[in-house]
Amino acid sequence: MHESASLRAVTGPLLRPGGFPLTERGLSLCGFTPGARIADVGCGTGASVAYLRESHRLKALGFDLSGKLIRNAGCAKKIPFAQARAEALPLADGCCDGVLCECVLSIVPEPERAIGEFYRILQNDGFLILSDIYSRSSIEGCCGIPAGAGGCASILRTRVFIEELLENPGFRIIAWEDHTRHLRELAGQLILNGGSLAEIHELCNIFDSVCSGTSGPAVSRPGYYLLVAKKIAKGGTFHG
Repeated sequence: MHESASLRAVTGPLLRPGGFPLTERGLSLCGFTPGARIADVGCGTGASVAYLRESHRLKALGFDLSGKLIRNAGCAKKIPFAQARAEALPLADGCCDGVLCECVLSIVPEPERAIGEFYRILQNDGFLILSDIYSRSSIEGCCGIPAGAGGCASILRTRVFIEELLENPGFRIIAWEDHTRHLRELAGQLILNGGSLAEIHELCNIFDSVCSGTSGPAVSRPGYYLLVAKKIAKGGTFHG
């Protein structure tokens, strides 16, 4: 769905709920100075990479699994991009001041490995900014989605699961904010804009409890979050 023309028609090159205002909110909690080195993992068309470099003078570079999105990036000749998986980033240990991962972790096959890579490439006290879909269910762990769901609808992880995923390697979460309204706005805009039946079906699977034509109880309460975490060195002390 991230390669969809219908999605780009609604979101522009950002391909995610919340857009740059949500990116700005995450950056405001980190205090990066000009020249800080930022890896945008799952950069898509590179819109955030360009924004970080042009608006904040950060040394940002992008990584994405989709060669199609990278090839279609309008500023690909001016900005460093590489095709790579989140679980295997071609970067040296401790080389980054920050990692940005927007609307990507939920579709990564091995999120534990991806989080481990983010921890590896960050320097001590480096920041991780995540925004993504999650389950607001009170049940801990992973929540299933109706059969036939795909992409980010294939599984929703709870806040507890995500926090434990980060804390295991040594991250300390400094902010968690719910921004579900951005997800609902995107769903409504895509439907009103005439998205394809397959795309609307995926969104209906995500919003099973609110889409007409579905039957049976909802299995999850989908939401959208912004999270900022700090890398703490092994054996180090967290200073909030």
